[in-house]
Amino acid sequence: LWNIMGKQKLNNKKLFLIISKLLEVSLNKISLKTSSENLDEFDSLGILNIATYFEKKTNNKKLKYDIKDFSSIKNIIKFLEKNNIKI
Repeated sequence: LWNIMGKQKLNNKKLFLIISKLLEVSLNKISLKTSSENLDEFDSLGILNIATYFEKKTNNKKLKYDIKDFSSIKNIIKFLEKNNIKI
C-alpha cells in the first residue's frame, strides 16, 4: 500500500511540474485543487497546450477528449487513468 501511495504522489508531482511548465506558472501554484476556475493561466489556450502535450506524448492524434477533461488537475488525472497514459 505504501508503494502504491508513494508512486501516486510521485506521479502527481511529475504532473504538477508538467502543468506548471505548460501554463508558465510557478510550481507552487499547482495542486490537486487547481483548475480553470482558480488560476487565470488555466485558460482555453492553456488547456489546448495541455491537450496537445498529451497527444504528442501518446503519439495519438486521434485521442478523444473534451475540453472539460483538461479543465482541472483532478480531471486531467482521471483522463490519464481512463486512457492509461503514463507520465
